[in-house]
This record gives sequence, C-alpha cells and structure tokens, in this order.
Amino acid sequence: MNALIYDIEIKKAILGKNEEPIDGIDYCAGWHDHANMGISCICAYDYAADRYRVFMDDNYAEFAALVAARDVIVSFNGIAFDNRVCAAHGIAVPDDKSYDILVELWRAAGLGPQFAYPTHLGFGLDAACEANFGLRKTGHGARAPVQYQRREYGALVDYCLNDVALTKRLLDEAIRNRGQLRDPRNRENTLTLQLPSV
Repeated sequence: MNALIYDIEIKKAILGKNEEPIDGIDYCAGWHDHANMGISCICAYDYAADRYRVFMDDNYAEFAALVAARDVIVSFNGIAFDNRVCAAHGIAVPDDKSYDILVELWRAAGLGPQFAYPTHLGFGLDAACEANFGLRKTGHGARAPVQYQRREYGALVDYCLNDVALTKRLLDEAIRNRGQLRDPRNRENTLTLQLPSV
C-alpha cells in the first residue's frame, strides 16, 4: 500500500480556556495561528517501507519528499490542523490525497466535514481508540509543546509515535478489515466509514 500515516506536534503551546500560562513557556495566539506554532516533530508510518519514521528540524525535507512519493496521506484531524501547520512551514501535504479518519467519522455519523460545536464533539483519537480497542492515548497534545520547550524530546517523540500507532490500528483493524468503527459517543452503534482509495 503506497500510503503514509502521520502526526505532528508543535513548538509553541496553546492556552486553553480558564488556563493560566506556565512560567517560561512560549505560546502562540491560538488554534488558528498556524504560522507561529512551529513544528517540534513529525512522526509517520510508511506502508511502502513498513517502517516508522521520526522527523525534526534537521530532516523535514525527507518528510516532504516522502509525502510527495505516497498516494494517500492518512491522519487524524490532519486536514484541519496538521496539513495547515505543515503548509505554514513550507511542507505541502495536499488535502486531495489526504484521508482524515476524524472527517470520515463525522461523515459516517451524518455530520459535515468541518468541526461545528457542539455536534462534532466526542470523536477524538482517544475516544475512538478507547471505544474500539480499550486503549487510551499516552498523553495529551497540549503537553507536547511544553515537553519540547523543556527539551523532553524522548517523551515528546514517544507520545507522537504512539498517536501514529493508534491511528494505524484504527485504519488497519477497524476501517480496512471491518469497514466500521464503534461510535465513540455511543459504543452500541457502529459507523461505516469509506475506505481510503489505495
């Protein structure tokens, strides 16, 4: 399969509602300030080579070349977030060859492809993996920029790689094998997802 799964983490933190800034941590202006977020790391799984990859400041060009060489780029919330951050930092991840599992979950639930509050809540990677495999993420994305700025690079990359592995499991075990995922909002229901064209 000529496909790539990827996830990014950012350098600058995003201040949540009712959250106090952490001393010594740099923040961007919010979730849409893509140009000022920076990219701390990109983790990926390359189906063609059957290997996981890690990209940081010294090898982002290799990631860009890998994206260009693959037919389908798989992500979880990549179209609205990861692709935009990459574009703001000179890395093209085309939406027209992107397969975003979050968008496919929304479509399967009868919702539109763009986030709208409150209808699109409850579909996160953590919720989807817990509903389908009883697994949870190893951390929270809001913590990743703090880890980067504190030079906790091992923890940062470990977290990002785990998100890629969870996304891969959703794609391989549930979507490609069964064509369905349990609805993370109501586990009694299943959602039928369109398969990526690979």
